[in-house]
This record gives sequence, C-alpha cells and structure tokens, in this order.
Amino acid sequence: MLTARGVRCFYDADEQIELWGKYLSEELPAIYAEQVAAVVVFISAEYAARDWTRLERRAALNRAVRERREYVLPARFDDTPLPGLLSDMVAVDLQTRTPQQFAAMIADKLARLTNTASAPSSGAGDPAPDVEPAPSARAVRVGEADPRRLGVHAAISVPGVPDEVPPEYVLRDGDAAEHGVRARVAVAAQRGGFVLFIGGSSVGKTRTAVEAVKELLPDWWLVHPAGPEEVAALAVALPRRMVMWLDELQRYLGGKQGLTGGVVRVLLNGPHPVVIIGTMWPDWYTAYTTVPAPGGADPFAREREVLDLAAVIRIGPEFSPAEQDRARAAALRDPRLRVALKAAGYGLTQTLAAAPQLAACWEDAQTASPYAWAMLTAALDAARLGARAPLSAEFLRTAVPDYCTSQQQAEAPEDWFEQALTYATRKLHGAAAALSPAGADMGEVAGYTVADYLIQHASRERRAARVPASTWDALLRHIHDPVDTARLARSAESQLLYRYAIPLYRHAADIGNGFAAGQLAELLARRGDLEEAEQIVLALADADSSAAVWLDALLGALQDLADADNGTAAKSLDELLDALRAQADVRNRMTARPLATLLANRGEEELRARADARDRMAARRLAELLADRGDADNWHVATQLAGLLAGRGDLQWLRARAGAGDEAAAEGLAELLAHRGDLDGLRARADAGDWHAAGLLAGLLAKRGDLEGLLARINVGESWATIHLTELLKRQGRGEEAKRLYRFGLNPDSSIASA
Repeated sequence: MLTARGVRCFYDADEQIELWGKYLSEELPAIYAEQVAAVVVFISAEYAARDWTRLERRAALNRAVRERREYVLPARFDDTPLPGLLSDMVAVDLQTRTPQQFAAMIADKLARLTNTASAPSSGAGDPAPDVEPAPSARAVRVGEADPRRLGVHAAISVPGVPDEVPPEYVLRDGDAAEHGVRARVAVAAQRGGFVLFIGGSSVGKTRTAVEAVKELLPDWWLVHPAGPEEVAALAVALPRRMVMWLDELQRYLGGKQGLTGGVVRVLLNGPHPVVIIGTMWPDWYTAYTTVPAPGGADPFAREREVLDLAAVIRIGPEFSPAEQDRARAAALRDPRLRVALKAAGYGLTQTLAAAPQLAACWEDAQTASPYAWAMLTAALDAARLGARAPLSAEFLRTAVPDYCTSQQQAEAPEDWFEQALTYATRKLHGAAAALSPAGADMGEVAGYTVADYLIQHASRERRAARVPASTWDALLRHIHDPVDTARLARSAESQLLYRYAIPLYRHAADIGNGFAAGQLAELLARRGDLEEAEQIVLALADADSSAAVWLDALLGALQDLADADNGTAAKSLDELLDALRAQADVRNRMTARPLATLLANRGEEELRARADARDRMAARRLAELLADRGDADNWHVATQLAGLLAGRGDLQWLRARAGAGDEAAAEGLAELLAHRGDLDGLRARADAGDWHAAGLLAGLLAKRGDLEGLLARINVGESWATIHLTELLKRQGRGEEAKRLYRFGLNPDSSIASA
C-alpha cells in the first residue's frame, strides 16, 4: 500500500537478494541509522523476542536521540513492553485501524517530517517528492471512503447488526466479466477514463461502483466535488492518481455553469490517469442523449457531449440465478440479506434500501394521514417536473391545498403542517425517510428532499396525473434555483401551461440560459408580444449562431399574424429576412430552415437559387412547393421523396434493431405500427422516448377525433400532440378555441386558457 502511494520502503524479507552474502551486524545499523527517513516499529510479543530486532531498534533510537525529532514511529499489536521505548512515547493502536488507514497515516507523517526537515524558520516548505499531496482539502483515500457519503443508501435495520456496518456485498455477474465493471475501471486507471453506471434508484449501481474502486484503487485519492465549479478547478490542477466521484451525475449538468465536455477531456487527457465515476438514472440518460428532431431545438447538446465520453455500464434491478445463489450464501452470514430475500415484489437491493416501506408510506398516507399524503404528493410532483434542489417549507405549505378535498381543507387542524411533516420525515425501518431535511448551516433546515426511489416510483404511478394549480403557483413563487427553473419551464411548456412557462423561462433567461431565452421568445411571439420576442431572438443570433434555431419558431408566429394583416408583424418579417440572409451567408446551418420557410412564402425565385447552390433546406422547401403543383419530375422533389421509399420490413426484426439503438429501424417500426393503426404499439414506443412514434400517434389520435387522447399525450409533454390538437379543433369548426390554445395554452385542469 505504501509503495502504491509512492513511498519507498525497506523490509528485510523483501530484500533477500540484496542482503545475500552481507553481514547484518554492519548492514542493518547503516540502514536504520543513516539511510531512511523514519522507522516504523511494529510492536508485538513476537517482535520483542527476535534477536535482530534489538540491533535494528538500537540503531534507530540512537539516531532519534541524536537528531531530537520523531524518527522512531511505534505501532502496537499488543501491550508487550519494548526496551528502549519510553512509556510516554505515543504509539498507534493497530487493533483499531485498518491497514489502509495506517498506510495513510504513515504517508501523512512522512510528508510532515520532510516539510519540517527542509523548511526555513517560517515553517513553509514543499511536501516530500515521494508522497502524493491530496488534490483537495476534502479528499480521502479510496480505501478509507465512507460508502454512505458516496451515495450508497442506508440499509434496513435488524436487531444485533450495527447500522453503520453496510450489508455484505453480493458480487454481480458484471463485476468480474471480461468487459465488465472492474475491467472498465482497471482500463480507466491505466490511461484515464470515465465510467458511468446507469440504473434505477436503489438497484445497487453506487455500491457496485464503490466496491470496484475500493478493490482496485484503494490507495488513490478520492474527491467528491460539491458542484461543476469544483470539477473545473480540479481540471486546472491535474492531480495524480485521483478518482473523481460524480454520484447522481445530473446534478453536475445543466445551467450556465454545468459540466462540459471540454472539462472532462482535460481531466482524461492529463499527464496522470484520472478515473471519473458517475451514476445516473435511465430516465435522465435517455432525456439527455436523445437526439432532437431535425431542425428542432437541442437543449441538451452540452450534456450529450459529456455523456458521449463515458463508458456506460447498466445495472439492472433483477438478480440473475447465479447472483441469487451468491446472495443466499451471503445471507447465511448477514441477517439483513436474509430479511431482504424474503420480501416479494421488490429486488434485493431495493428491499435493503427500504423501497417497499417508502412506497407504502406514501400510498398508505392517503387514508392514514391525508395532509401528509398531500404534502408528499406535491413534493413528488415538483420533483418529477424537474425540481431537484431542496423544497422549502413555504413551498410545501403553499402547494398542498389542491391535493385536499374541500372538506379536508375546512377541517384541517391548526398544526396540520407539523403533523404532516412529522409523518413524512420519520425514518422507515431505520434506513430512509420519504422526506429528508437538508441543512443550510448547523441546526438550520434549508428545505426537504424526496427519497429518490419514491420519485422514480411516483413518476410511474402519476405519469398521466395532472399537477394542480396550487403546486404550479408554489413552484413559481418559491423555486429560484436556475437549473430547476429551466427544467420546470420546459415541463410547463410541454403541457401547454404557458402562464407558468413564460415567467419560469424569463427567470432562467435572465441569468444567461440561452435555450430558455429562445423558448421565451417563441411563447411571447405567440401571445403577440412581438417586439420583445424579436429583440430576444436577434440578440441570441448575434451572440451564438446556433441559437438562431428559434428564429424559425418566431417566424411561424409572425407569419400567422402577418397573414391576418398585422402591419407590425409584416415589418418584423422584413427585418427577420435580412437577419436570416446575413446568417446564411456565413454558412450558419441553423438558420437555413427558417430562411427557406420565409422564402417559400414569398415566391420561388430566390428559393430555387439557394437550392441550386446545394442549400438542403432550400431544396426541401422547394420540393414541397413543386410537389404541391404536381411537378414531381424535378430533381429536388426526387431527392426529397426518396427518403419515403424505405421498406416496411419485418416487425419482429424492426423491434429487435430498434431496441439495439438503430434509429432507422426505430423510424421504420413507428411507420409500420402507424400503417397498421396500432395505437398501443405506438404509445409504448412514444413512452420509451421515440419522438417519431409520438408524432405518428398524435396524428392517428387526431384522425380519429380523440380529443381526450391528445390531451393525455400533451399531459406527458409531447409537442406533436399540441400541433394535432390545434388542427383537430379547427377541423371541428372550433377555430376560436384553436387560436386560444395556440396563444395561451391550457389551464391546469386541461381546459383551454383565455389569457
């Protein structure tokens, strides 16, 4: 362990070849009195009885007396007296420390001794070259790291087992596989690498990662950064042999200061290997890595760049037969494993983390403690909408009313909030609470966080549930975290709740979120606030060419108003055309689509010129114009229509390929399901994140006149359903309602807003 830390050691049993033929009576005094920085004496009855140890000890003690400093460092296995050692000399008790802890103590002591020996009178000095300095004041050796502080859930309590002792680890099949967990970590340790564990809450992904690094890298430094700023600072320092622990990686992503691919590359390409360990839920990973529709806004481009650098390991909730056998064997030694193996309906790791008790706590509260159920459900709704920072007591109090019946509101006792909070924050089975306080300072509660397993559970159970107005109002009033406000704004917009999306986007835009600014401009334009919308988008286009994608959305709103003889909108269209031409002239591909759309509305001549110059978006729009006229012989039309001739293929094969990540197969599968009118199949694909299937599903629902079905899809955030709902209302002769929907969105109860 000391050698791994860069400390050179002498131990006679390891030096047999070097000592071969030499006289120990001459060699040992020279080594122990002249050639080493310090001597660690391991005191035991066996050590005291050996002959040569007296010679070693005498030489070391003579030097200690001569130099009047800590040179002999005693460590005791037992209380055996040792001649020459004074009774008041401090010794380390080895019975209370692990080998890893004692190795760390030796390394730290050597660093201090070297500093003292080489420093001027001021006490300043550099650490010993053979002892690695800690990369951060909060760094610990991997072998000494507390799994709970790294994100491993507390385990259920059983009589006779200390709560601080983790359950015995059950080896997973992927741990020792050829390209499994420990193989990936070992490769990362050799040349630097980023290993990302993907799995649901309480499936054991963090424990698996902890066991891997403790097994392979016990003497490396481990740093658990507080946020992305600390990650960036460590990238500048480029420390040696460091494990960077990014549990719940999504907390380091997003926002203006979020982790970037550039910072990760600096860490991985440094002069010394750095191992980055991250964990993430599958829902977050899918949301970040899903490529947006062609030409659409891409809010997660930066996050996707970070995730593309990781080697992904997926941890499932179910144990294989071999893993179950190992768990049963371990259960003979661990009572908590015995309890967990008897539970039905949950995985072993989830039971150990009190997942069944968490779910029951929330569900039973609806009758046992309705105000606690209302509080927990409001917190869960806020979390699934995107609030990740601790929720204040004021938020919880404000959000509750709409989850209670009129009678419950009228009969609420004066201390209803305190009773609800007591129920929600009680520890379950000694492991976890549904709602846990988060501290701002000693004895000061900043807010409350929901158990992550419960968020995952409620996200499934309440996926189609409408979040009431009291929660949205509380979010607007009490949530100020910049990353959370941007996420909440996206959720509000996807559900057509523009009255909440606009102020939330405005808050995020005011602190520099470009995506939020673009979305804000689109919503403002829809409401007729053209001047502010145009200023926002043109400023974005000037500052960042990729942000000009929002010109397309603004263009659509302006064109609708100009068609209605709105003079202000017509003037704004002329100004936008000039801006788009300027961007296109410098090859800004993100402005190609809005420019092509605007030119198509103004005639064919300039559009054809740009198509002839191989502007793909111009060619596409020209193709649509010519197809509408029946001119299908034009090469532009032929190029565009060729994409529609993909074979339908075999359904089973398409499902298999789509499941393996083949985007072309996924699109073909969605087309085939739509052709067959398979609403359930499309709905399953859409729920799994297939945007093409979502669009086709919305189209089929609209074709069938299914307003409720479209509202249900809007409620889960699908923009395609919004488009088709608007068109369906128009077809049904409800044009005024369609206009109101387009401009103002929906109320929390799914009725169409009017302002």
